Formats: sequence, C-alpha cells, structure tokens
Amino acid sequence: MVKKDKILVAGGAGYIGTRLCNTLSKKYNITVVDNFWFGDFLEKNITKIKKDIKSLTVGDLKGFKAVLFLGGLSNDPMALYRPDLNFIENSATPTYLAFIAKQAGVKRFICASSCSVYGYTKNSTLNENSKVKPSYAYGISKLQCEKGISILEDDNFKPILFRKGTVGGWSDKMRFDLVVNTMLMTAITKNKLTVNSPKLWRPLIDIRDVIQGYQLAIECDEDISGVFNLSANNITIGDLGVLIYEKLKLEGLDMELELLDKKDIRNYKVSNSKIKDVLEFQPRYSPVDSIREILNNIDINKFNFIQDKFYNINTFKKIL
Repeated sequence: MVKKDKILVAGGAGYIGTRLCNTLSKKYNITVVDNFWFGDFLEKNITKIKKDIKSLTVGDLKGFKAVLFLGGLSNDPMALYRPDLNFIENSATPTYLAFIAKQAGVKRFICASSCSVYGYTKNSTLNENSKVKPSYAYGISKLQCEKGISILEDDNFKPILFRKGTVGGWSDKMRFDLVVNTMLMTAITKNKLTVNSPKLWRPLIDIRDVIQGYQLAIECDEDISGVFNLSANNITIGDLGVLIYEKLKLEGLDMELELLDKKDIRNYKVSNSKIKDVLEFQPRYSPVDSIREILNNIDINKFNFIQDKFYNINTFKKIL
C-alpha cells in the first residue's frame, strides 16, 4: 500500500477549508488544526485537532509535505469589529506558523491572502507587481502577512501566497456573506436583488477553482514560490447582479432588481496571467455556475437562510 503524503491545514474547518480538505483527503493524509468555531463538516478520514494555531510547535509540524494556512478573520466586518484580533490572527499567526514550519523542515507553505491588498484602483487591471495600498484593516493585515512570510523564503523554504478573489459556490460549511452567495440569498428571501455599488469591479472565483489552485500549489515544482492572484472573472457588481437576476428568473423566481449608488472604496480587478503561466491554472467555473451548484444543494422553498452559522460576523460576535 502506497503511503499518502501528509498535509497540515491550519484553519481548515471553514467555508473554503472544509471543501478543500474533504477533496484533498482522497489523495493525502490530511490533518486539520482549527478552533472549530463554525462547526465540523470534515470527512471522518481527516485527523482533527482542536486547538489554537499559535499553540503549535516545531515538533507538531515535522513530517508534513506541506503546511497550509486558511485561518484568521475572514472579512472586513470581522476585522473592523475586532481590529486587534484581526492583526494578530491575519498577520502574526500565519507568520509564526510559517516560521516554525521552516524550522520543522517543511519546504512548501501555502497561505491565503486576498485581492483586498490592492485597495482602490481606477479600473486598471492589476498584477502581482502592481502597487498595493489597502485602506481597511483586513487588507492591511493580509499584506503584512505576505511580507512576513516572504522574508522567510530561501532554498529550503518556498512559500506560495494566494491573493484570492471573492469566492462563491457551495460548501458543506456554507456562507451567505460573500457577494455571489449573498445576492442569491437576498433574491430568494426578499424577492429583491439589491446592488449597492453597480460600477465597482470585483475579481471572483468559484470555490472549485480555488481548490484547483491549492492542488496545483501542492503538486508543482518545489522551487516555485511567490505571490499569485487566484481569481477567475473580473466583473462589475452591476453586471453580476444582472447575471444572477437572469439566472434566477430562468429558475422561476419572481423578483425585483434594484440598482443603488452607494460609495465604496474597494474597487479592483486583477490579472490571473501569472498563475496560468506558472502553475497552469485554468478556471472552469463562472458566477452562474456557482449559483447553479448552490441551488442543486438546497431546497429554496424550505432552506432557512437566516441562521447565524451562515454569516461569519454573527458567529464571531457570539463567540466573543
């Protein structure tokens, strides 16, 4: 019997982590370290350790092929609610984890950053060498994380940092506080799809394409490293609203489409040319595909969207 490579995923029980780890567990021996604030939807063949990531030691990481960080505070509302924890969990914690992973002899470290590091741009398409100037605590903490981990790189430690676009689609640990998923939720629960800032650009990606990106990072040449935009589609929020509206109308949902003009300084679109070239990443799914998969997993006439577990800020406030 071939022995499976071991991979440790810190913060692997969340929205992305759950689906990623369940997928990876078919090929790898997966260990998840998590506080399990949002429940446990992981497969039974996954080793689960309930503890704070900061309590891990060098000895805990020995023998792993790769260490992945998917933990921390996951969005702007959580970061604004507790900026102190935001900078600890999104900056210091992943840097510490990378530091001890390097000491443990782990060569591949993969970290979840965010396209939020770009801040506001005037509709230019940004690549990994573009200026980064985040305005909010969340984006700043992610940029600090990138800087701290990148410093550690040498011939024996090769980190890959994913600046992810906004993720959509289905996970057993579901969220409805991400733009594609949120639009679907509001359309169904309020019979109205409201778009606050239709002219703003966002880079989007389906959760299945995110998983592809992580798989490629685990399996690529060990000497590949650096920052990569992990995204599929650049789209204005207004065009996204129209796409989802038209899809739901085809599904027989009767609703109103409301376009507002609220100011927001998070405006960015990104290039994914580098990840396509270096990692041979090929996105396969659109926002409509994300919506379709969610609808395939729920009964819209019975599903209860109004539960705190679907909104990370609500769960976060309860825990604190």
